[in-house]
Amino acid sequence: MYFVKKLRQAALGIAGLFSVPFGKKVEKSLSNIIDDKATIYDAKIDEFYNATHIGGFTHRHFDGSHTPLQMWEKVKEALPDDTNFEELKNYFLSLFKDLQTPMGIPLNNIDNKEAFDKFAAHMNEHFAIKKSWLLDIQSVNLSEIFGATLGVVALMFGWKKNEKEEFANLASSLILAGAVGANPILLIVSIVSWAKSYTKNKNKKAFKEGTVKGLLGMGSFIMTASLFASPLLGIIIGLVVLIVVKKSLKRIEVSQIYDWFRKQIKRHGKTLAAMGGGAGIAMMMGAI
Repeated sequence: MYFVKKLRQAALGIAGLFSVPFGKKVEKSLSNIIDDKATIYDAKIDEFYNATHIGGFTHRHFDGSHTPLQMWEKVKEALPDDTNFEELKNYFLSLFKDLQTPMGIPLNNIDNKEAFDKFAAHMNEHFAIKKSWLLDIQSVNLSEIFGATLGVVALMFGWKKNEKEEFANLASSLILAGAVGANPILLIVSIVSWAKSYTKNKNKKAFKEGTVKGLLGMGSFIMTASLFASPLLGIIIGLVVLIVVKKSLKRIEVSQIYDWFRKQIKRHGKTLAAMGGGAGIAMMMGAI
């Protein structure tokens, strides 16, 4: 029980950290774990970008060379006489060098850049969703993989029949952190876990209360921490606000708040799905 509690706290702490500006500084500090000196394999992976300069610093999303499968194909094409071991070693080396950067690697290639730019402009104009977020939600980096892994483990150990409110609190907190931090793995896993647990839970009231508490708790921390120019000060004040919000939620009825959340998600479900939640958002809409 003690281990599970600490694991849950660690998962929430890491997820919240990478959802605020301070998290971006941490990501940058991890960008030189290994030597990023370019190899002939890296040159092959960047060959199309170097010839066209498509996408600028976001080229990994558009050059058809940086998704895991595309990168493997480029590595195999780099040299005609290298061994399978050399190809495998340099593939993981190139993959890790990209993963350690804040930009990370894309999970899919955007084939039509012009269409994506139009879609991004529409989302920014009508929903204030930045193009950078739309790109970030389609990619992963080392920090996001670590945060998602910790979240998955916490969700697995937190799946207790007699702790549905606590599980809902954890899952909904990770959903919000994954969405704000544009961590696609954490977001999808958390939504699926939340929805599956909801369908199997008979005590809907406790589960709903846990969901609201998780969203409001994590939301209060993220919003507060993002307001300050000093990232460290933002985190400190954010934690104070989080504690106050959690104590306040113990004294109020949260069912009305939950109903409001449900109406908002159903009203804007299509927009949320377009933002990158996909099947997970659709599942959440059906569950609530």
